[in-house]
Amino acid sequence: MRYVVLCDFDGTVVDIDTAVFVLERFADPVWKVYDEQFERGEITLEECLQKQFSTVKVSEQKITKKLNGAVNLRRGFKELINYCRLNGILVVIVSAGLDFVIDYLLQQWGSQGLLGRYGPKTRITKKGILFKFPKLLDQASVNFKDDLVRFHKKGGDKVIYIGDGFSDYPGAKISEFAFAIKESKLAELLTKNRVMHKELSDFDEVLLEIKRLQGLEQ
Repeated sequence: MRYVVLCDFDGTVVDIDTAVFVLERFADPVWKVYDEQFERGEITLEECLQKQFSTVKVSEQKITKKLNGAVNLRRGFKELINYCRLNGILVVIVSAGLDFVIDYLLQQWGSQGLLGRYGPKTRITKKGILFKFPKLLDQASVNFKDDLVRFHKKGGDKVIYIGDGFSDYPGAKISEFAFAIKESKLAELLTKNRVMHKELSDFDEVLLEIKRLQGLEQ
């Protein structure tokens, strides 16, 4: 048995949703309609992103340049990564965001290569940004985030899930330990459905809880 930390990126590792940031600046305004359809359960997460980003027709360089100075790393994230590396705890970014944006920002902060990343692969084309999502391993899964939680649980791991959004809920609710950013959509859903969780404003709180859990087992 081991602990595995699965962590959302947008609004969780960083203080804004970089995908929304890109959509607001480069997409057709119809992207908001797709968001509403997703939250009503009319389309899947995968369908929502495919539709939204098909209207984004700019270069990778233009997107990353626009993000410079607009995104901040949430406090305590680097300390959490370093502690987990030294203590054999796997940390994986589980994000539906733009892979090249995540890699670019992690590289800026010297964190790329220190943790895993799981999510769709993107390709910039004349028809917009195309997404290729991981194939679901469990047909009971709602989305790829939920699917990765199920995969680790079946392997005997104890999953610590950290997130903030609607798409994080299916995975967070079946994890052994769920953390939600304070006043986020995930916190609202977990509270509404009476799912045990802790709310946080930074990663210092996650690190303290991991140390507590390890102490209980010693």
